[in-house]
Amino acid sequence: MQKLINLAIFIDDLGVGGTQNWLTLLVPALAARGFAVRVYGMRAIAHPEILERLAPYAEVQIIGEGRLWAGPGLLRLAQELRTWPAQVVQTALPTSDMIGRLLAWLTGVPAIFSTIRGRNVDKPSWQRWLDRRTAHLARAVVFNDREAVPFAIRHEGIRAGQVVYIPNGVSITTARRPPGDVRRELQTSAEATVLATVARLHPSKGQQYLLRAFRLVRERYPGAVLWLVGDGECRAALEREADELGITTFVRFAGTRRDVRDILDAIDLFALPSLWEGMPNALMEAMAASRPVVASDVDAIRELVIHGKTGWMVRPGDADALARCMMDILADPARAADIGQAGLRHVREHFSLDGMADAYAALYRDGLKDAALRVGAPLR
Repeated sequence: MQKLINLAIFIDDLGVGGTQNWLTLLVPALAARGFAVRVYGMRAIAHPEILERLAPYAEVQIIGEGRLWAGPGLLRLAQELRTWPAQVVQTALPTSDMIGRLLAWLTGVPAIFSTIRGRNVDKPSWQRWLDRRTAHLARAVVFNDREAVPFAIRHEGIRAGQVVYIPNGVSITTARRPPGDVRRELQTSAEATVLATVARLHPSKGQQYLLRAFRLVRERYPGAVLWLVGDGECRAALEREADELGITTFVRFAGTRRDVRDILDAIDLFALPSLWEGMPNALMEAMAASRPVVASDVDAIRELVIHGKTGWMVRPGDADALARCMMDILADPARAADIGQAGLRHVREHFSLDGMADAYAALYRDGLKDAALRVGAPLR
């Protein structure tokens, strides 16, 4: 029987987000492929659902920023990397990149990898300065968005030879609850036309443009309802915007949900008006649920949505264009359904969960082999 490979994953936090969702899909798949996984959260932020999804497949430890920067957390991490010992370290998100790369290098971990999940346009200059001084410690940096590569090379110290492209994978599942039950729970009638988005309420996601577009959609479709699924720092501002637009009665702020697949089965149209992105898991999940989708023409969305074939794209930040596109989709339900089915085929064929997991497993194993060849020693 092949010996398990010890994989340590550093992540900034285990709250709700796209990177955390990627982690909960990747870890079980790697556990099934011969990896013993430990996950280290740098901040004391951990959503119960994320922990529940990881628990059967990985040992999870939350360090906390206070202990981390005071010193005990760093010492504990260094000791674990040595004594376990970690053979592969994967870092994800800015704080983990800096800490994980450096600790892994100092403790002699044979294979170190990072991942960049999109264009980090809002990253502070001091973090970019530290990135440029630690990026070379990673054997490779995994991107799920080709559009993010030039930015990372210019600003984050990544070398072209480090770049590896592995797109996100999506799990094809079925809904567990009838759409009518979900609609009743969200105070929405069976006859309503439901538009929805699933994303953090964050400046990058552009939900304010969806609210403005929805107001225009309601002029043609007075029975339309909008579900905003997710939570975050922009919630209060978005609630004020909905009130100022006079649409509060028709907007449901659903918060963070555990039943996203069920929600997707209960909607008529999925929209993602992001201003910048990585490879959005929520959009992939909507396509895997065969929903018609409209999204901004930015970043890795272009790899998922082929305009007019697997979905539709509009200019980011253009509420009028978004409204026109959504109304055109709603006006032709038969074509919308066909496009939804084409989207499902697209993600099934090109963005499978198995394909993603196989690529990561091969990357880690190849990294260990190369490390062993460099030192002329067997894998530890």
